[in-house]
Amino acid sequence: MMHVTFYKKYFDRTPSALDTEELSRLTHYFGLLSKVAHPVASLIVPVYRAKQHLLAHLFSLSYLKTIIPYEVIFVDNNADRETLDILAQVGAKVVKEKRQGITHARQRGLEAARGQIICTMDPDSIYDPYYIDKMVLPFFEEEDLVLCYSVSKSYIHDFGLTPKMNLRNWLKVRYFKWKLSQSFINKIKFVRAVTMSYRKEALAPIGYPIDLKAVSGCDDGMVAMHLNNLGVFKYVSVDVYTALPPPREPGKPFPFCNERFYKKSSIMEETIKALEIETLT
Repeated sequence: MMHVTFYKKYFDRTPSALDTEELSRLTHYFGLLSKVAHPVASLIVPVYRAKQHLLAHLFSLSYLKTIIPYEVIFVDNNADRETLDILAQVGAKVVKEKRQGITHARQRGLEAARGQIICTMDPDSIYDPYYIDKMVLPFFEEEDLVLCYSVSKSYIHDFGLTPKMNLRNWLKVRYFKWKLSQSFINKIKFVRAVTMSYRKEALAPIGYPIDLKAVSGCDDGMVAMHLNNLGVFKYVSVDVYTALPPPREPGKPFPFCNERFYKKSSIMEETIKALEIETLT
């Protein structure tokens, strides 16, 4: 795998800043993807405000190695112009979802997907070149498997890694693996969409919980809860690096969900208050 610091040179850059060879790599990659007639896997990437990390993410995708036919679908969830321009310049496939919120975006991706296996991704993340094989092949080895999941590591804002961050990642992976092995409740709490894949046929009849606006950002846990009743889960060891999440108030939607799109109501405010948790100190 390319070390995550390799992608520093693509931080906050656009395709117009690339040299001819680099730009050709991306346009050729997405050109080949557009010719895949029958994808087995669908990689779904919602985008909102992604311009700083998106170019690095695109290069990460271009280094994926697999013989499995796949497609990549970006879901425009009211993304900014800079983000959409980057995707347009490399020829990426984009579908639109006007309803604001990560659950709406992932549901749109699910509906647009043609593959049997859905891999949910984030546009600020860097993926192992063998990510598809590791997250998709297990479904063809175990017929009762409905969901694969892993634990991501973190990088500093511009794809940097300090000794402190390396230690944090070492502790995080071990802590999450321990939590994921404890109980059903812990499992659904710590499953993350950034490193998750599932059978489309299992989730399609249910769909994402788009009515739960007050807990948007918890789509991965809700999906895990639904799929737990339909089959088995599998932990997969794979390298994925993602940006540290922005700070937020307990019980509040992530910035991706953007509260200004939601109408204020006493019922919603009471629901949010009831969902608030104590912050760990």
